[in-house]
This record gives sequence, structure tokens and C-alpha cells, in this order.
Amino acid sequence: MNIKPHFKDLSMVRVALFGMAAIVSFTLLSSKESLAEEGVLLSQSTSGTTGAAKKIVVARVVGEPIYQQDIISAFRALPPRVRRAGLNRHYSSLLESVIVAKMLTLYGRRLKLENDPRVKRQLKRAEDALVRDVYLGDLVRKQITDKILRDEYKILAKRNEGIEEVRARHVLLQTESKAKEIINFINTGQNFAELAKKYSIGRTASRGGDLNYFKRDEMVKPFSDAAFALKVGQVTQKPVKSDFGWHVIKLEDRRKRKMPTFEKMRPMLRQKVGQKFSNQVVSDLLAQTKVQRFSFDGKTARAAPQESVSPPAAPKPSR
Repeated sequence: MNIKPHFKDLSMVRVALFGMAAIVSFTLLSSKESLAEEGVLLSQSTSGTTGAAKKIVVARVVGEPIYQQDIISAFRALPPRVRRAGLNRHYSSLLESVIVAKMLTLYGRRLKLENDPRVKRQLKRAEDALVRDVYLGDLVRKQITDKILRDEYKILAKRNEGIEEVRARHVLLQTESKAKEIINFINTGQNFAELAKKYSIGRTASRGGDLNYFKRDEMVKPFSDAAFALKVGQVTQKPVKSDFGWHVIKLEDRRKRKMPTFEKMRPMLRQKVGQKFSNQVVSDLLAQTKVQRFSFDGKTARAAPQESVSPPAAPKPSR
């Protein structure tokens, strides 16, 4: 049977295919805290229970149902920053992504591709990854206690409570001359946020250049120095140069940082403490496991590394 799917809206298909990567990468959420954290965003769009979500049909592909729960699972697979906008904001693209995934799966199964050796190899890799993650996760969770989380919270509170932070907007531009032009516009009374939406090349352009609150060390030094030197309501009268381009900055507010409550911080604390325990668990297991290491060509024996190598620090975002 020759199957030739037809689509009238190719642009929507591109969006759907792009979103499939998030669906394929979805993994089970293992902690109640993570589920509770996402519950606020999900509750903006769904009022039913998980059981109800498994019964509500949101689409059909060749008669095969797609359930509300499938959309929720796809939403949870999105990066945290994307999820902040809520499920309603992403529903259309998520729905199309799940529809495309279901369609391709159905057509593939018609060709009995589930029996293809390539599929079976991928399934074995996926199974190995899940076994690995569940095993390590179980070992780590056994060690995390409420006392450990509270102790970690006290350390973070001592380090962060009362630190000065500012809220600023910026317009990011490619040239100094364009930045000077924007400063002239502002000085003649034009709205900063509207100018940011129109001219900024930064990721915050759509929200008027708003960077929310940040500490001095959370931005690159030239930007932070300029922002923290301003008084509330002031705008930099000279363009500020950074590795990202030329900035025009407006200070919106200044305050002392207040720590969120322990309960609000609990998911992040579990992640932070869990990472520490994960490293320790892996080190302990390696110490008691017979492992032979060889060179890339397999001919020469290699000794175990003396120290674990930490990943390089991520660059500070320009936002």
C-alpha cells in the first residue's frame, strides 16, 4: 500500500516536526516535588485528575485517539523556562507535534517496523538508559532526608539573603551608533519598553527588554557595573559594550534579595543535593567494581583517572 499523506499547511507541519524532539526526549518525573511544581502550570489549563486526562480525547489520527495526558506528557518534556508560559500557551504546537508523532508511528507500524533490527537496537539502548537512571535514582533518593534538604536550605539562605539585586530593562544592538540613536529617542520621551520591542536583537525584546531581578554576578561585568551604577528610573547615557553587543540599560528597581520559603525551594534543593549524592554514589560503585580500561585502539591498558573531571562552567546569559 502506497501511503502519501497530504498537508495543506506546511508551516504547521514544520512546527510539529520541530517539537517532536521534545516528545522523544520525555522521561518520567521521579519526584512528587517536581510534579507539584508543575501542577501550578498544568492547573491553568486542566481541571481534571490524571485519570480523567487519560480519558479525554483531544484528537484522532486515522481513528486512533490522542489523549489529554499525551499533551501533558509532551508539555512536561519542554525545558523549564519554556514551561513557565503555561500549557495553554504551547497547546497548539504540542497538539500538532503529538499528531505528527502518532501519524508517523501508525504508518511505520503498518510496515511492521517494530520488528526492524534498527528499532530493536534503539529499544535496547532506551531500556538500558531507563534501567540505569532508575537504579541510580533509587540509590540517591534513599539518602536524601528532610534534614539534609533543610541544612542545604540554611546554607543557601546564609549565602543569598539580603544580597542586593536590581531589575533592569535593556535594548541590545549590533552597533554603537544605533545604541546612541536609541538613547536620543529615550531622551526625547519615547517609551523604553516599546523601543526594546522594536529595535532590540536580544531574546528579551518581546517583553520590552525586561531582565527581571538579578545579582551583580549574574550578568557579564560591563553590564552589571553599568546597571548597578544607575538610580531607579535612570537610563545609561552612553552605550555599554559587552561580548553580546551594545546595550542601552534602564534601571527599574533595586531591592535586597529575599529567600523563597523552604517548601518553594524544595524541588531545587532535591536536584542540587541529588547531584551531589549521584556523584558520590557513582564514585563508590566504581571503587568496588572491576573495570578494565584500554586505549582507543584497544591495544594498551589504561589506568583509572585519579580525579573526576568537572564539566566547564556555562557562560553567563546575555538574556
